[in-house]
Amino acid sequence: MRNFGAQKSKNGWMGVCAVALASSILHPAPFSVWASHQGVNAPGGHRVEATLAAAQPSAVKPGHQGNGLFYMTNATTDDLVIVDPVTEQIIKTIRVGKRPLGVTLTKDGRYAVTANFDSSNISVVDLKSLKAIRTVPAGIGPDGVTMTPDGKFAYVANAGSNDLTVIRVKDWRVVKTLPVGKSPDNLVFTRDGKTAYLTNCDSNNVAVIDTSRIEVVQYITVGTVPEGIVLTPDESRAYVANNVSDDVSVIDLAARTVLKTIKVGTAPAGVSLAPDGRHVYVANEQDNTISVIDTTTDEVVKTLPTGGKFPVDILFTDDGRRAFISHRDSSDVTILDLEAEKVVKSLWVGDSIYEGVAQK
Repeated sequence: MRNFGAQKSKNGWMGVCAVALASSILHPAPFSVWASHQGVNAPGGHRVEATLAAAQPSAVKPGHQGNGLFYMTNATTDDLVIVDPVTEQIIKTIRVGKRPLGVTLTKDGRYAVTANFDSSNISVVDLKSLKAIRTVPAGIGPDGVTMTPDGKFAYVANAGSNDLTVIRVKDWRVVKTLPVGKSPDNLVFTRDGKTAYLTNCDSNNVAVIDTSRIEVVQYITVGTVPEGIVLTPDESRAYVANNVSDDVSVIDLAARTVLKTIKVGTAPAGVSLAPDGRHVYVANEQDNTISVIDTTTDEVVKTLPTGGKFPVDILFTDDGRRAFISHRDSSDVTILDLEAEKVVKSLWVGDSIYEGVAQK
């Protein structure tokens, strides 16, 4: 995104790829919701950026069994925020590290993990006790964390030190620090977990990572300031949102080359795969719109309003009828009826909501 001055660490580092917004949503009643953006794994093993959380609401509010919750990070108050989308109320805030920018969940749904940009660590939050139980050091300026499909490791993207911190979940120990490109941002795993793809904002490329060796095997050049990335269901292609060149790179993952570049709105950041597996939705931060790409033609087939300011993350109900869109500047989550193509509801969730990532 283009708010470049937003990324300053405690050491004074200024990053080019400012992280925008963190939203986490799981099964808001009466729908079940999924996304394929950044985070843990959506159906088929793909990672989600707009986070879908896994804890049951009864853990924080008895009597709400079956109603899902939003999990978000508030970078101003240093909190993990839990929102009930039914009552539209913040029902719990949990103090984590300084300036949390990302959140994901462990595979068993027991823990939430936040990437704390200014404290250069992650916080592990027990979703039963609703307390942060430990911190684990990362690199400089972590702005995202992703679980491997088997749930055994967490990969933390460190925008300030240009590397990944790989953490073993069973004992929360750092097992490796892997140098990557400049300002690493969003990471997605293949379904089998053998390969990961990581966008590097300031290198204008995507790193291809062999997870068995935890090594970069190739870099694929894309557009200017790549941020969001998503894979197609057959994992033959990746779609990468390039924030400054205002386009999406379509990558042939077998050949590891760019097949096509698709112009979208201004400052695209988040990309999500719709439940039909055929359409990619791109959040354009400056336009406050969504570009819808038909993956059979790789053309933009429609542009939709988001109903808020500075959209970053897009989630869908599993029937594909509604989308949940999180916004940084208007501090809300809007619900878009995809059949009527209009916003039907807006949930205000507090100031300075930043980027989050997870689904179960």
